Amino acid sequence: MAQKPFEVIAECTMAGLPVSAEITQLSERLETGRRQNPSIVRATVQTPAIYRDRLYVLETRFMVWAEDGARAVQAVEKILRANKVPCRGTHLSARALSEADVPKPAARALAPRPAARAPKRPSPAPKTRAAKPRPKVGRR
Repeated sequence: MAQKPFEVIAECTMAGLPVSAEITQLSERLETGRRQNPSIVRATVQTPAIYRDRLYVLETRFMVWAEDGARAVQAVEKILRANKVPCRGTHLSARALSEADVPKPAARALAPRPAARAPKRPSPAPKTRAAKPRPKVGRR
């Protein structure tokens, strides 16, 4: 069966009103999880948070390539559990996506990361010329 693009919406919950640092941290955790699954090509957090049932809800949208909608939702739920993101629920959006809307996942092999570079040596301080003492000019 051929893979098709799906948009999956997850409602991530927070106990208090999320500040921008918490939203950024959530985005980074989702992006880290997205990189682990090549079928998920995009993960975005929609702001502002919505207050529902005594919790703040941040809507997140995932673009997923899967054989069917159920597998797309399962892939997103797996990432949310692995990154310990509290989630109220996940569902498919009603949006119909075409292959032109969502880039295909790259067939990639895990390449080794480049070795860490040695720290640069500090450059020597620039040589400065000593200032010549100026004669004091006074009022006469």
